[in-house]
Amino acid sequence: MLRGNAKQTIFTEAAEYRQFEKILAESLEAHHVKLHAYCWMRNHVHLALQVDNIPLSKLMQTLSQRYTAWFNRHHDRVGHLFQGRYKAILVDSDQYLLELIRYIHLNPVRAGLVSDPAIYPHSSHRAYSGAMAPSPWLTLEWGLSQFGREENAARNSYLEFMGRPVKEEMTRQLSNGNESGGILGGERFIRRLTRKLENNHKKESLTPKGVVEVVAEVLGLQVWEMSGASRARDLAEARAIAALVGIECGALTLTEMSNYFQRDLPTMSRQLKALRGKIAKSPTLQSKICSIVKRLGSGFPYCS
Repeated sequence: MLRGNAKQTIFTEAAEYRQFEKILAESLEAHHVKLHAYCWMRNHVHLALQVDNIPLSKLMQTLSQRYTAWFNRHHDRVGHLFQGRYKAILVDSDQYLLELIRYIHLNPVRAGLVSDPAIYPHSSHRAYSGAMAPSPWLTLEWGLSQFGREENAARNSYLEFMGRPVKEEMTRQLSNGNESGGILGGERFIRRLTRKLENNHKKESLTPKGVVEVVAEVLGLQVWEMSGASRARDLAEARAIAALVGIECGALTLTEMSNYFQRDLPTMSRQLKALRGKIAKSPTLQSKICSIVKRLGSGFPYCS
């Protein structure tokens, strides 16, 4: 949800809707994001988005900045157009996707602008119902398939679903999240997502130096030994272990680890490849790596 600053209008004419959609289409493609449903209101927008590896914030920043710049030029004005940061709720698609689509499409009805979402031109409702062809930047197939395998039957089921009464509690949750904050889903979904977010935070806080210090401690080595010029086999393996753990558990790159050790990238790459082949055959090595991972507070494929 992206709102106009102080509830100000962000769309005043048809050209502005078209420009917003043009910027949105380019941003979706650039950031590998899918849009499953939308509704453009006069002073805010609602989007059902599915992100990949690029954080949602990147898309929303691009969208808001580019449209603000165009809008200001178009109206010969300056200043903020949108109200600070966007608002996002992470939604369990298995449990809430249909409710989310309906919630977005009923926005103009709840606002008293129309009595039927089919009358409102600035949402994806008419694409779902078949009254208009979907825009190329709208991913319709996944959402529509939740209502049935055959297209006409799915559209009929969708329209029937849209006509059902909506519980006030569901509307409230889709507007504000639930007691877990900006996450909406079952207990398992919330636990899994919370754990993932915690792990991501831990990954972001790890540095090459921090990883090497833990590796040296577990393996009974000194940091200066691992960072030194020696090519001893045990030290070379220790460096490879640090690189592996840094990459798998700390969102670090092989280049960062190579730079830390002042080793050339091809050499580190070969050592890392040899280590990966050795891990599956060596329970002792697995145990050492798991001890390192545990101290870093992260996860690893071989560690339970």
